[in-house]
Amino acid sequence: APVMADHEFDTVFGPWADWLRTAAEVKGAPVDFVALALLSTASAIIGNTRWAVPWDGWIEPPVIWGMLIGDPSSGKSPALDALLDPVKQIDNALSAEYLNNRQDWADKDEVAKLVLAEWKKDAKAAIAEGEEPPEKPKEADAGAPPVRDRIRITDTTTEKAAVLMADGWRGLLLSRDELSGWLGSMDRYNGGGDRPFWLESFGGRSFTVDRKNSPEPIMVDHLSIAILGGTQPDKLDSLLLHSDDDGLLARFLTVFPAQVPLRRPTAVLDAERMQIALERLRALEPFTDEQGEQRPFMLHLNEPAQDALQDFRQQCREWEGDASGLMKSHIGKLPGMAVRVATVLALLDFAADGEEATAINQGHLGRACHYVGEHMRKHAQRAYGVASMPPEVRAASRIGEIIKAEGLRQI
Repeated sequence: APVMADHEFDTVFGPWADWLRTAAEVKGAPVDFVALALLSTASAIIGNTRWAVPWDGWIEPPVIWGMLIGDPSSGKSPALDALLDPVKQIDNALSAEYLNNRQDWADKDEVAKLVLAEWKKDAKAAIAEGEEPPEKPKEADAGAPPVRDRIRITDTTTEKAAVLMADGWRGLLLSRDELSGWLGSMDRYNGGGDRPFWLESFGGRSFTVDRKNSPEPIMVDHLSIAILGGTQPDKLDSLLLHSDDDGLLARFLTVFPAQVPLRRPTAVLDAERMQIALERLRALEPFTDEQGEQRPFMLHLNEPAQDALQDFRQQCREWEGDASGLMKSHIGKLPGMAVRVATVLALLDFAADGEEATAINQGHLGRACHYVGEHMRKHAQRAYGVASMPPEVRAASRIGEIIKAEGLRQI
């Protein structure tokens, strides 16, 4: 399994490298699991507030889909918890704020109903007398009820996800312990009809969902949903090789590390630091245009970053020549993924030190290209390779990994 040297990891993840190592130790998980969970979670919280512009005509939302591949005991769920626990704390605070706002609105609505009833009585009497009815007072309408903001969803229909996106606007994180269940239910209950929705949610484009029980469709300006979850190696065959080649799975950054030895942790995880950082990302404001409409604020690549991106595109073209099938499709998406990862890394730097970048520079992009091209590409090769292995070869490979991870000298 591909492993990043310590100095590479420090360069790519900067101020978060040590936190990620500590989280991996405390959770008994490979650090690659925690690192990808951080990128995907942060991308969902940034959502539609910041998008990247490599150059004119090319726009990338920060949305990152992450797939953690490992056995049931490999630490996928604990690695996810390292990020989802702080998210849960933020979600709980948002729920408490919503309940307070809802109560305030309900009180106003009760008064509004009384004012409205009184106005109707006065208007009716005026009309009966042949007089001009009084104007409807502003207090007769409490306005729209407050919306419950959400960051994370776990199991949802496309209609419900669209409602949450239309109400909340920013973006969402769909997290699943087992991604094969999500993909299976998508095809089983909807004949594959949900796939266009999820394909569009990767690109942040506008999307309209027609409702069965309502003449009014749900219209989402920027459908941006990050997806994060795990799967087991023995499910890769059906997941990766026997699904529709519509580009859905090729959009995932996949990480398939070797199992880590069992150790009792000695470190303590600073969960509060991550929660503060995610709240800082949550506080990012979008651009508001002259009509008062919210739009993503565009972070442009500077000239050196554009040159570096063009070099990376050329490198990907060479890699494509040696690939086929889903792997070829995946490599074709790596330049866009590098831009997304660079955006998230730039904003994670900001979440650590409080200084927001006004552009994506060569440093941000170089870190992202190394992570996506030199590291994650090899994890994808491993995943697609294992998916096509005969079961007995896959089992033999697994035994070899256990011997190596545990340092066994005899059996």
